[in-house]
Amino acid sequence: MTITLAHRAPSRQPAWRPPSPACALRATWNERQERRFDRLRGALARHGGFAPADSVSELLRAHWDQPMSRVARWIAHREVVSVTWRAQVWLPLFQFERPSLDIVPAVGALVRELRPVYDDWELAEWFAGPHGALAGRAPAAEVLRNPCAVREAARLDRFVNRW
Repeated sequence: MTITLAHRAPSRQPAWRPPSPACALRATWNERQERRFDRLRGALARHGGFAPADSVSELLRAHWDQPMSRVARWIAHREVVSVTWRAQVWLPLFQFERPSLDIVPAVGALVRELRPVYDDWELAEWFAGPHGALAGRAPAAEVLRNPCAVREAARLDRFVNRW
């Protein structure tokens, strides 16, 4: 009986290397953004919710012609609060009147007031988070009840954040 040994080629797998600093930084940034989105979604759930732009467009279909164009224009002109997350634009629902889904006039005025000093994420977080000038309540919760107080809080923040 003869035994033949087969010749095996050496493994072509590269030796293990630690991840590059760029990969580690990207992973950390992605984790932070994931937590940031989850916090924002949770906060906005208490104020009407948060929906992708295509879902808002579907809701508008019952009240408006060309709803996709209308939503796209609102977003492009920064007339509404919106954030981009994973290649999808999300809109807080507190900013729309029911049933017409017009933009709440007080929210539109606040967005115009704050958009020069806040990016999209900061603007959404401003509406969703507690505010000291509103006794710890979120502007999204107070905008219909006390629009004057929310406008004053926005003006204060605009003044402070522009410097």
